[in-house]
Amino acid sequence: MSVVVAIKKDGKVYIGADSQTTRGSTRSSLTNPNNYKIWKVNGCGHTLMAHVGRLRDACVVRVMSDLVREIDDIHDVIDYEYVVDRIFPMIVRELMDRKYIDISEVFDGLDSRFIFAHRDKLFLIGSDGSVLEIDDCVAIGSGESEAIGSLITTEKEQNPVTRIVKAIKSSAAHDIYVDYPIIITDTESMEFNIITEKNETQFLKHDEKNK
Repeated sequence: MSVVVAIKKDGKVYIGADSQTTRGSTRSSLTNPNNYKIWKVNGCGHTLMAHVGRLRDACVVRVMSDLVREIDDIHDVIDYEYVVDRIFPMIVRELMDRKYIDISEVFDGLDSRFIFAHRDKLFLIGSDGSVLEIDDCVAIGSGESEAIGSLITTEKEQNPVTRIVKAIKSSAAHDIYVDYPIIITDTESMEFNIITEKNETQFLKHDEKNK
């Protein structure tokens, strides 16, 4: 499993995720950029997605070329209704076309949940197709309880990057399915930062100076 943490602040959305993956009794770190649990959405700037659950679903969604259209960003129509009416149905349709799921009778849901962020908008997409627009912060995954607890205790801190690192650090300390490195980005810069246990303190000190 995984943990993903997202915070909406200052006109943008910050997203962080751990890098551990498990197969049976073995675990490894997803350090190749193509394997990050957060990715840039093809075809639309300032748009990110993140995932917890079945890795196969993430692989499919991250390479979809028409999930979000640039023209829709230009016309400013990427909102709650857009996520409900377009994004989740397209994900399901793509998985059906690849014969990864079969909903010929009843849709039982996916084995995945997603975070979708566009500019200053943040959404949680549930495995059953439910969509929640998030006003402040959210955590999903096997370590979400610890992450949410951390977010509550740091809600007065001004720096969202620091809060995300602390939340994922808390998850890694208590959940065997969560581990470093921590990958963090935001919808403004779209740059990925890698935080390890070795450089974490230095990164946070630098981050504190730039509040």
